[in-house]
Formats: sequence, structure tokens, C-alpha cells
Amino acid sequence: MKKGQQTKERIINVARTLFATKGFDMTRTNEIASACNVSEATIYKYFDSKKDLLLATITPNEKEESEDGTSHLSTDDLVENHVTTMIKKILENKEQFSILFRETQFDQDISKQYVDQIFKPNARHIEIQKRIDSGEIQYISDIILFNVGIISFTLALSTHYEIHQQKKEPYFTSERIKSIAQLLVYGIHGKQNHT
Repeated sequence: MKKGQQTKERIINVARTLFATKGFDMTRTNEIASACNVSEATIYKYFDSKKDLLLATITPNEKEESEDGTSHLSTDDLVENHVTTMIKKILENKEQFSILFRETQFDQDISKQYVDQIFKPNARHIEIQKRIDSGEIQYISDIILFNVGIISFTLALSTHYEIHQQKKEPYFTSERIKSIAQLLVYGIHGKQNHT
């Protein structure tokens, strides 16, 4: 990676952390520049505005998802798989999701990016929505609304753990993510009572 690209990536990463912790409005570009050991003018060499920098910070790091194999899953397995995948994606991109979730209410461009980034349909979304529309899934009314619920629940749980727990071990183990997914899909009574 060339030096200019490294500088740009460093600016994006530092800005992302500051926007996620302090908020967009409370973060000044001179703070970002200082934290990156560059001049404020250097930021504007790579970004036309602070808002352009914000937009660059909110793109989640995506892993390639398999596009097949969803239609053969049972409805319970399909939805549970979706929730588990969403939780992992949110945790891997926590700063981006925090910024998106907070700032989307104030800015239409951010809101559009939020929809484009988070809700671009994949095979799993399409299959879940198809089952909602057919009446096979009755406990979810809309895939987008369901995703928003997963995001807000995961961010709230993660933030609560960081603030109130002083333990060093990670909270979101594979087993805990599976348990959280089952709670979101089946409720407190669990899978065996779900009809």
C-alpha cells in the first residue's frame, strides 16, 4: 500500500473511532488530524468535507457470504442463521454500526448509506421476506425492521457489557452468540416451545 493510501486509511480509522465514541458533531477535524499526526489540510487533501470523511468511515468490512443454501433450510434454522450472522457482522463492525445507527436520524445521506450498506438484499434476506409474505413466518413482519431490532439489541448489549462489566474475557463467545440468536428468534421460552 502506498504512503498516501496508508495516510488516508489511518485518517478513516481514527475518525471512525472518534465518531463512534464522541459523535460526528462533537468531533472536530483538528482532533482527527492531531490524533493522526497530520495537518488538518491533509484531511482535506483526501476528503472534500468532514461529511465525506464520515461517509468513508461507515462502510462495514464485509466477508463474502454464500448466496446459496438458504431455501432448503427450515424456517427456524433460516431465521436463527440470519440472526447469528447479523450479530457477528455487527460485532466485527461495531464502530461503523454505532455511527450509522446514531447519525442516520440526523442526515438523509447517512440514512441512505445505512439502507444501502445494511439492507442490500442477499439470498437469506430474500428467502426470509418470501416466507414472511407467504405467511409461513408470522412472528416477523418485515426483514428490515427485524434487522434494525437485531442491530439495536446487539449494540445495546455490547455497550452495557463494556460499561458495567470489568471482566477481561470476551462476552460474545460463539456459544453466547448462539444463545442470543435463539433468544431473539424464540423468546424466553426457547426453541422447544416455539410453534
